[in-house]
Amino acid sequence: MKHLISIILLALSLTACISTTPYHISSHSSDHSVTTLIQDCADTKLYQNPVTHSKQQGLDPNKISLLNWNVHKGSDDNWQQDFQQLSQDKDIITLQEARLDDALHTVLDNHNLHWDLTSAFLYDDVEVGVLTASKITAITQCSAHIKEPFIRLPKTLLVSIYPLLNHDQHLLVANIHSINFSTGTKEYTEQIKRLQTVLEGYKGPMIIAGDFNSWSQGRIHIIEAFRQDLSLQALPYQNHQRTRVFGNAIDHIFYRGLTPTDLTTPEVTSSDHNPIIVNFSMPPISNKVLSNND
Repeated sequence: MKHLISIILLALSLTACISTTPYHISSHSSDHSVTTLIQDCADTKLYQNPVTHSKQQGLDPNKISLLNWNVHKGSDDNWQQDFQQLSQDKDIITLQEARLDDALHTVLDNHNLHWDLTSAFLYDDVEVGVLTASKITAITQCSAHIKEPFIRLPKTLLVSIYPLLNHDQHLLVANIHSINFSTGTKEYTEQIKRLQTVLEGYKGPMIIAGDFNSWSQGRIHIIEAFRQDLSLQALPYQNHQRTRVFGNAIDHIFYRGLTPTDLTTPEVTSSDHNPIIVNFSMPPISNKVLSNND
């Protein structure tokens, strides 16, 4: 408990540079001037009316490379160089604590990535939140916010759906930064349940990635129940370098309807989290088109 109280006091001392913002940002323009609202997940059913798309455009289901990383607001030394290298040739990138400054813009532009960010707060007048980038524009997306119980700053999640090349299904990608500073699990459970409600009607392949702040056994039990309820698999980590707090790994990737390969967790000094990098592939499609309404 002493450790948790110290962390909370430190977090409160850092909020002097922070202000909240209602904006959810979606922008792919090279001049970075376009901002549009991303719909709240409470107000939409992402897959109730399946979106049609050209089968000639989409992510390659034979290999979907993903980078997940809490980038600590890009505030540590050599962050831009590491991100430039780690994000090279990635199909999907899920970032937490992404600070939408010129350095991040530059790397995203260099890789010709489409991206969406749901903003949690302003840090030195720059938006910070979860950001999902991809080689392909998302068909649709939604976001949700829930406030930390002590510091009252929002934690965010972003759910995106992407087309697949020559495939009848879509790929759902959820990017979450979970509640951190709490003595119990009430707010933590509420956020995970909110994500589960969004996902539970979806029958296609999905990836759920993020910083789950799963630093206690109580939190681990909550996300394990979440994983089982949605029939998700955890990545087969071996000798991993994932960041640990109180002995527990806090970053996770869960998946369904996919096969993971080439899993790595490189150790870095450019963030207080180490990234997770993995490739996924999908089984061949059957003759029957699977509808999310079946």
